[in-house]
Amino acid sequence: MAAIRAVRLAQAKLEREEPSPVDLWLLVPALTLVGLGVAMVYSASIPSVASQGESILLKLGMEILFVLFGLLGLAAAFRVKMEWLEEKAWALLLATLALLVAVFFFPARNGAHSWIFIPHTPFSFQPSELAKLVLVIVTARYFCHFPQGLGDWRKAAPPFAVMLVVVGLVAVEPDMGTAAVTAMATMVYFHIAGARMRHLAAVAGMSLIPASYMIWKHPYQLERILSFLASLLGTDGAFGIKDVDLAGGYQKARSLIALGSGGLTGCGYCGSVEKYFYLPAAATDSILAVIGEELGMIATWGVLAMFAILVWRGMRVAGGAPDRFSGLVAAGVTMVIGVQAVLNIAVTTGSIPATGVTLPFVSYGGSSLLISMMGVGLLMNVSRRCREAEAGSQLPG
Repeated sequence: MAAIRAVRLAQAKLEREEPSPVDLWLLVPALTLVGLGVAMVYSASIPSVASQGESILLKLGMEILFVLFGLLGLAAAFRVKMEWLEEKAWALLLATLALLVAVFFFPARNGAHSWIFIPHTPFSFQPSELAKLVLVIVTARYFCHFPQGLGDWRKAAPPFAVMLVVVGLVAVEPDMGTAAVTAMATMVYFHIAGARMRHLAAVAGMSLIPASYMIWKHPYQLERILSFLASLLGTDGAFGIKDVDLAGGYQKARSLIALGSGGLTGCGYCGSVEKYFYLPAAATDSILAVIGEELGMIATWGVLAMFAILVWRGMRVAGGAPDRFSGLVAAGVTMVIGVQAVLNIAVTTGSIPATGVTLPFVSYGGSSLLISMMGVGLLMNVSRRCREAEAGSQLPG
């Protein structure tokens, strides 16, 4: 509550002096999550870095460098002209599709062709993260032509086809977590933009066939689902799975142990026990569990509050946008950030099976942080346009 009052007072002070181009309701929560992420990635990475004989300061330096790239991306997205984005939408889509194909020519990491490695550097880029943002932009341009919504399949087919191509390329990497985030966020966004429920239901039904094939081709996906269901039943032998805590329900069990042992205020910064190779992917997928263990329930609810403010403000900005394209971009970006955060939180709390989805702004990873920050930059860009339009309408004559 104190943070919200501080943002409100600062915003009011700036608006009394002159209309501010910076929307603090968007910037402050995002930077708060980024700052927390830097601190928690440092803590969560200590065991893995020590076991590999690396320097924790080097890991911290990489995360800080990711933050700097993210801030540059935010500034660029804040300054870009929305008219330029609308004009170049299809070119951006073609470039993104080329990158999604190019990943298959690079070595696999952790069994997935998800990264483009930059030669002679320790850096890599994950095009699937960029695809989420570009998909929002290109479909926003399409939906601009149908302000009354999509009445029949001839109008609805093109954006759904684009979505299925993008999601399909991501899924065959395979990166089912990012594919799920992209599909779910896009479906919600399409409904906001004017797609009918029958369109969404039909596409969801058709998607069951390729999804089933991917599960058959990668049996560990099915094992995750069955192990999660077995852990809900709480009995060994369900679905043929013995000792569910040591099967796919392991991550759920360790996450809940971490959250529960943290209590209200946590065991103290860098004091987590679960991060010492009990908790899978402590610095990425399970970062919220480390936050809960070290900083307690108060910090965990604080993280949820920051995401709630971002989603609330993002939808407010989308609703007040001066043109349809800007409004649709703002709504789409908000859905991508919100859906990814919800999925990560749901996995950490044991509400759904493990997906491999990171927590935006907080988890370790340069591509995710860069695209998330660019998304906030676009939201701030649209918010500024709202203020400019409002100020222009109040001029005399």
